[in-house]
Amino acid sequence: MNHRIKAILSLPKSIWVNFRYLPFRQAIKLPILVAYDVRFSAHMGGVILPEKVRFGMIHIGFFNIPVCNHDKTSIRIIGTLEFKGRAYFGRSSKVHIRKGATMLLGDNFRVSSASSFNCYKSMIFGDNVLFAWDCLVMDSDGHSVIDEKCKPKINTKSVIIGNHVWIGCRSMILKGAVIPNNCVVGSMSFVTGENFEENTLIVGVPARSVKKISGWHE
Repeated sequence: MNHRIKAILSLPKSIWVNFRYLPFRQAIKLPILVAYDVRFSAHMGGVILPEKVRFGMIHIGFFNIPVCNHDKTSIRIIGTLEFKGRAYFGRSSKVHIRKGATMLLGDNFRVSSASSFNCYKSMIFGDNVLFAWDCLVMDSDGHSVIDEKCKPKINTKSVIIGNHVWIGCRSMILKGAVIPNNCVVGSMSFVTGENFEENTLIVGVPARSVKKISGWHE
């Protein structure tokens, strides 16, 4: 579909989302642009933006990678989704924030397409974080594991990603993962734990810091 036509068709959905979930003084500026086919709901939760907002600082459901599936984008907030600045969720992305959970996005947070975020407790992302396509981020096992003494193990632990981090396609980031500043996570890596160094290439199953880097750029 032509981008201009899609933008026009998406205007009613964008207006509805802004005035439904933001204070009037922010909603009037239409800071959130939502594609017409996005499933967006915040039944019991909230959307928090910085005090100063501008038109179109957040895009949801517009950009797409040709190699990805073309499912609808889905944003379901029962907890809290907080933006610190610009954010872009590509088409087919999935975000589910459970009751009492918080997902905090730094400035210039970007998801290319078709990545999923399932937040049970807490996810914190720094500034300039880039996700490629088909990534999965979870801060919970979902179900509880019972130990040998018949006690349930802790099945949630915060995910924390620092500033200027690039996550390669089809990577998995699970509960308790802490990725420091200025890192690149290689494609199809399995990231858990916090034994990583700043300024490194992180790869593998399970992932580990394998090489020092000075940075990355698009």
